[in-house]
Amino acid sequence: MPPKNKARAFKSSTASKTTVPSTPQPPKPYLPAPKSLEPFTSKLSKNYVYITHVDTKPADFKKKIFAVPVLMNIVIVALLILRIKMIFPYYMKIVFSVMWGKTNEMTMDTSKMPTNEILREIWRRTMTFMADLLIYTFIWPWPKAFFAGRKDGNPVQWRLKLGFREKEIVVRRSRKWFVPGHDILHETPEQKLLFDNAGKAVDPIWMSEKTGYLMLNKEWDLDWKLMILATKQVDTKALKIEDFKTTIFIHDKEFGWMVIETAAAGGSLAEEEGRRKIVAFKDELTAMGKENLFFRWIELVQYESSQPGGFGPDRQRETMAKAKELFEAQGVDFDKFWAKVGGLRGMPGMDEM
Repeated sequence: MPPKNKARAFKSSTASKTTVPSTPQPPKPYLPAPKSLEPFTSKLSKNYVYITHVDTKPADFKKKIFAVPVLMNIVIVALLILRIKMIFPYYMKIVFSVMWGKTNEMTMDTSKMPTNEILREIWRRTMTFMADLLIYTFIWPWPKAFFAGRKDGNPVQWRLKLGFREKEIVVRRSRKWFVPGHDILHETPEQKLLFDNAGKAVDPIWMSEKTGYLMLNKEWDLDWKLMILATKQVDTKALKIEDFKTTIFIHDKEFGWMVIETAAAGGSLAEEEGRRKIVAFKDELTAMGKENLFFRWIELVQYESSQPGGFGPDRQRETMAKAKELFEAQGVDFDKFWAKVGGLRGMPGMDEM
């Protein structure tokens, strides 16, 4: 074969063996955030952990829940206005007396007043100032954030723009417990704290009992602007509502946005079945006047699942035997009860039964 052909054959062989280097992957349980979610992840701050899920509580129920803080904040605003109407003339008289020397009932002529009366008046005015300062510092921020919060939006803006829907996208954001820049990819105290707080936040039993609005707590805040943005992206078909199933988002300098999809991811068949089972389980026991059994069941499963050795099939069978004793001690036929609510399949914590 001519040398020219040999050279050509060698080049062809080399080219065929060339491989594109694989993109580095984060360690488990992290996964790179799907590219399809870039319209959403591009709006996230790298300084927080985020959790998304789809709230499927009935719209009427959400209206009733939301009415409570609305009425509460209206009452607070009304009381603040009343306080301002009562105290404003008091402060203005002090200002006119001190700044412009106009004599009024708030003017203190210390040359004609006994020391005890002067001290008493100073104390009274100081307490009035302090009370109003505390009201301004600790009470006024509640209705201000509720009706007019700007940095992260506010609940009123969220409801006015989106209304009440059967399926609502909820976006939670970590509070001060999360400090960006720490190593969360390996077994560190920071990773443990992340997994503990995130694990509690996506617990299917806890989530099944609350609407998105009630998930505000000391670990997690609601990001109203992102909730509006995500819903608009679904409305305009840029994303699908299934994209916001229960997922934890966290940023890393090396891998960018990563996700931790929970085992019972919101919007998935597993979660829907799990939530349905929990609700049916609780409702049936409540109708029987045995709601206390629901909470004792939860305590039992949580205790057994936290024991060393994991919560495998053997431990689950032992737990079921203990639960059966609990039920039958209160006159509930355990087997007939579970048959009535559709069996254990799909019940969170009993995946291997």
